[in-house]
Amino acid sequence: MNRVRLSAFATALLLACPGAILAQEKTMTTSTGMELVWIPPGEFMLGSTPEEKDWANGNGGNPKWTKFEGEQPRNVAIKPGFWLGRTELTVGQWKNFVNSTGYMTNAEKMDKSQTQRSDERNERLKGANWKRPMSDFNPKDNYPVCCISRNDAMEFCVWLTATEKKAQRLQEGMVCRLPTEAEWEYACRAGTQTRFWWGDTVEGGEGRLHWEGNKDGFEFVTPVDHFGKRGRNKFGLADMIGNVREWCLDGLDTEQAHAECYNGGNPWDGVTRGGAYHSKPGTLRCAYRGGRMLSNADAFNGFRVCCGLQEGSGHLLGTIASIPKANAKTKTDVRNITVGPIADAEMQKNAKKFGRNQSSIRGLYVVKLDNGQRLGSAQDIIATAERISSDRETICDFTTEVAKDTQISMEEAERLLKVRYPVWQAGYKIRFSYANKYAKQAGGSAGGAFAVLLQSLLDGFQIDPGYAMTGDVTVDGKIREIGAAAEKIRGAMLEKCSIVAVPVTNKESLVDMVILYSPAMLWSTQIFSIATLDDAAAVARKDRSENLTKAVALFAEVQSRLSPNSGAPALRNPWVYQSLREVLRLAPNHLSAEFMLRAANNQLPNALSLGESLEQVWAAAGPLLGFLFADYKEPEKSKRYYMDRVPKETTKMSLERLDWLQMRLHPKARDLKVAMVDYMVSLDQLHRMPTFSSGTLRQHLEKRDKVLGEAGKLGVDRKALEEMMH
Repeated sequence: MNRVRLSAFATALLLACPGAILAQEKTMTTSTGMELVWIPPGEFMLGSTPEEKDWANGNGGNPKWTKFEGEQPRNVAIKPGFWLGRTELTVGQWKNFVNSTGYMTNAEKMDKSQTQRSDERNERLKGANWKRPMSDFNPKDNYPVCCISRNDAMEFCVWLTATEKKAQRLQEGMVCRLPTEAEWEYACRAGTQTRFWWGDTVEGGEGRLHWEGNKDGFEFVTPVDHFGKRGRNKFGLADMIGNVREWCLDGLDTEQAHAECYNGGNPWDGVTRGGAYHSKPGTLRCAYRGGRMLSNADAFNGFRVCCGLQEGSGHLLGTIASIPKANAKTKTDVRNITVGPIADAEMQKNAKKFGRNQSSIRGLYVVKLDNGQRLGSAQDIIATAERISSDRETICDFTTEVAKDTQISMEEAERLLKVRYPVWQAGYKIRFSYANKYAKQAGGSAGGAFAVLLQSLLDGFQIDPGYAMTGDVTVDGKIREIGAAAEKIRGAMLEKCSIVAVPVTNKESLVDMVILYSPAMLWSTQIFSIATLDDAAAVARKDRSENLTKAVALFAEVQSRLSPNSGAPALRNPWVYQSLREVLRLAPNHLSAEFMLRAANNQLPNALSLGESLEQVWAAAGPLLGFLFADYKEPEKSKRYYMDRVPKETTKMSLERLDWLQMRLHPKARDLKVAMVDYMVSLDQLHRMPTFSSGTLRQHLEKRDKVLGEAGKLGVDRKALEEMMH
C-alpha cells in the first residue's frame, strides 16, 4: 500500500518527471480504502472552441450552458500535481463517513431545491436520497453514491482530511477536497484536446462510459470502473464521463471556467462536470460545465475526491492567441505553501529583517446560535516566525485548517506588507495559529489583525495584550467594513479587552450597540475607529504616541468615575464632560469619547439602523425562518415534518423578542416586524390544528408572502434573506 506521506526526494522526483509517471502509474490508498491516482503537472487548453460548441448544441447540448465554456480556450498550467480518486466515490465509502459521523444529507433533510425538481422529472425519483436514489433501486456498495449536494461532498472531504491527518497520511500543506474545474478538466483530458478523452466522436466511447445511448443493460448508474481498462483514460481514471455528474470546488462563473479556483459570483451556485447516465453527447464532453445550487442533491450528482494543495493547482498562461510555441518553456509563478523558493542572494542584502519572532493579537468574531441570536467573542491569534532554512524565501501559512475567506484575508495582509517591504529576511515561515486550534476558522474580518501581526514581527513593536480588533484589509492598506460590529464589541467587553478597534465605516454601529445592549458599553472599554493599517498599528502597539498614551490614561480615569448604571446626567458632569473633550482632542478617532459626548448632549438616535433592524427581525424569528421557504405543496406531509421540529417555546420567545424590538426598530422596518408577527401567529395556529383546509393554508401563505413582500420593499431579495438564516 502506497502512503500519502512522501519523502521530500520522492515528491521532487514526481514533480520533475511527469513523463515517467504516465508510463508507470502511481497510486496510493487512503486509510478508508479509497484508491487515488497521481496526476502529474502539465499544461493544457481549458475550455472549447466555437466549432465544438456548435457541434454540442446540435447533439443534445443546451446553448444556455454551452456559453458557460467561454469565448475561447485558455492555456493553463497545472503545477504542482495532485492525487485524484480513480473512481467516483462509492456508496460503501460514503457509508463509512455516515457511520462515523451520523451525517444527514441535504436530500434526507428534504432540501426543496433538490427534491421538488426530481419529483417533477420522474415519479420514481420522489424522496430520492443516497440510500435509495430511485424508488425501485437499492445501490450496492460498489455503485457511485448519488443524490449528493456540493454541501454534502464538502463535509465528506473535511472528515476525510481530519481522518487522514490523524493517521499521519497527509503530506504537510495538503488536504482532501473536491478538484477545481481546471484540475478536473486536465485530469479528464489526460493529455488530449479532443471533445472526449478518447477522440471527437461519441461512437468511440462504446464500452467506455455509461450514458443515455449506451446499451449496457443498466437503466440507472453502473458500478464504478465497470468498463475496466477500456473505461479508463491515460491517467488511469474511470468514469470521468457519464455515470454521475461530479461536483467541483469552484463556484459557478457563467462567463467561463477559471485556471485557479473561482470564488466570486453567486455564492449559492456550484459547478458539476462530466455528465451523467442520462446525458446526451453534447453534455458529455471534457469541456462541458453545469451549474447548480450548492444544496442541489438530485439523483444525477456525485463526486470524486482530490488530494492536493488547499487552493488548487491551476495557473493561467494565456488565451489561444498567445499559446507558447512548441517546446517553449513558460515560467509560472507557483507558490509552494510548504517551502518557499530559493531567495535571491543579491536582493537579500537589503532585506527587511524580523524585529520579533512572535506576536499575539486578539481578533473579534461572531457566531450565530441555534435561536438566531449572534454572540461575539475575542480569540487570540498568534504569529510566529519559525526558522526553516537559510536560503528559502519567507512565506506565510496557517497551523490549522481555515476557510477560504480566512486564507484570502491573510494573503491580502501578506501582499500589503510586501508592498511596504518587498524583500523579507530569508529562511523563515510565518505561521498563524489560533487559541482555539482545533476548530476550523472562518471569516475575512481578521485581515486587519493579520496585517498588524506581520507589521509587529517586521518592525519589532509589542502589541498591547488588552487590545482587540476587527476589520478586513486590502492591499492598499485600508481597513474595510465588517458585519455584526455591535456584537463583536460586546464580545470584546465580555472578554475583558481594554481597547477595541473597529473600521471607521462601522462607526455608527455603536448606536446599534447602545440601543441593543446598554450605554455603559461606551465606557466599559475604549473603542477606537481605524481607517488604515497605520491607524490600527498605532492603537495596537504598547509604545503608543504621546498623545494616544495621554488619551488612553485620561479616559481610564473617566471610566473609574462611571458605573454601569450611569446615565446622561453623569456624562454632563463638568469634569467628565471636559475630560471627554480632551480625550477627543488628543485622539480624534476615540469613538467612546465621541459617542459619550453625543449621549451627554442627547444627540444619539433612538432607533437601530435599517440594516441592523433587518438583522434583528430575522434573528428574532430564529429557527422559524425555515418555514418561510417551505412550499407546502403537500400540506399534511409538510405539517407533520415541521411539527416535529418546532420546540414548544420557540414561537413564544420569538414573539417576545419582536415585541421588545418594536420601539427600537428603524421606522422603515416596522411594517416588516408587524408582518412577521402575523405570520408567526398564523404558523403557530396552523401547527396546533389536527387538520386544516386549503382555505386556511391559503390565508397562511398570504401572510408568508406579506413578510417576503415587506422585505422586498426594503431592497432585500429572497437569496439575501436566506443568507441571513445561516
